[in-house]
Amino acid sequence: MKSKLYKVGISVLLAGHLLHATSITTLLDALKHRPENRLDVLAVDKSLLDQQALDDKLMPTVDVHAGYEIYNSPNGILPVAPNELIGMVQDQTVGQPFSKQIWREGASFTWPIFIKSIYTLKEKAKFLHLAAKEKRKLGLLQREAIVVGSVAQLRYLEALKKALKTKKHSILETLKITKLKVKEERTPQSALYVLNSHINDLDIAMNNIDQNINVLTSKIESLTNIHLRKSVALRLKRAVRRGEIFALKPLHAKVKASQRGMKAASEAYYPSIVTKGNYTYSQADAYNNGKGVNEHFGSAGIYVSMPLFDRSKTTASEEAKLAYLKEQTAYAQTKHTLTVQAKQLRKEIQILKHSMVLAKKSVRDQERLLKIAKVSLENEESTQEEYLRYEDALANAKANLYSFRAKKWQDIAQLAVIYGNDLRRIVK
Repeated sequence: MKSKLYKVGISVLLAGHLLHATSITTLLDALKHRPENRLDVLAVDKSLLDQQALDDKLMPTVDVHAGYEIYNSPNGILPVAPNELIGMVQDQTVGQPFSKQIWREGASFTWPIFIKSIYTLKEKAKFLHLAAKEKRKLGLLQREAIVVGSVAQLRYLEALKKALKTKKHSILETLKITKLKVKEERTPQSALYVLNSHINDLDIAMNNIDQNINVLTSKIESLTNIHLRKSVALRLKRAVRRGEIFALKPLHAKVKASQRGMKAASEAYYPSIVTKGNYTYSQADAYNNGKGVNEHFGSAGIYVSMPLFDRSKTTASEEAKLAYLKEQTAYAQTKHTLTVQAKQLRKEIQILKHSMVLAKKSVRDQERLLKIAKVSLENEESTQEEYLRYEDALANAKANLYSFRAKKWQDIAQLAVIYGNDLRRIVK
């Protein structure tokens, strides 16, 4: 019994240690093992099978068959040359290869030697496979950005709640002093109502913050399957490395694929070369004397086929052209949008850095002013309303600082997605 209790105690301690040890790296690593990533991997596997399906179309197909046929008049087991047929008719003791009931079995094959459009479609499939791989990586980066942005927002809310708690504690201290003044009839009873109203507003605000925290922790848990009781630290390991816009890679691969699709549609009018062959073994009772006969017959050949008129191929070609224009337009639009967004994010990060410096100075100044305001209130040199304005000003200054920090991390995460930077190499 003691041994079991000891093991349980160790498990609890380890669980607590793991909860404490959870980091942003742990959260980001967990994304690779979630169903969302698995679905992207399956999409890549599917695109690889699409390539294989096109290779299969250039491989031979072999079929075997067996059948039993009934006719209302004698039918040939196999084609018979006229000279051979004359000899059979003259000698009725020979079973002639004609019967009303025939058993047949055999095999046939088809082997496409040249179909130009399939080779082009294979190129299209390779680009679609590349697009699927790039999309999988982009999807993982986007989920990383959501987690980092959510953690940053969570840290903002926690810091804001802490600031409101500090403000509440400060007002509670003032409330104690005010109660004494009211008791001594130096301050009207209404002063207590004003302070209590502010405290109640703070409780409501903190309750709203708890609701938003619950939403964020649920979002993080849905992506990572890790429940956070509190936020994890965010520290910058290195800046986002600029380069080509990675988020465009899946779209660029799709443009290349649609080009090949358009080419393949026009190549549908090209001649195709196919070789075919078959072998049949037939058995029956000869219609002339009832003797059992069996014959085998085979053939092989090369065939060239060229479509002269097929309106559906023209429509397919027009559809392929429209698909290409659609992908090309989407690529151009997204490229312009992401280029502008990347420029805006880089500039905004610099502005936020400066804003944070100013906000820190504002917090320090407001803390000094609040101390002065509290002394002035105690000495009855200022009104309660003036004092509360300083409480509000300090809380607002802290809120601005925390919001600037959260926004900076969200911008860094978005910029990392645009340039294809793995956030695990950027944050710790």
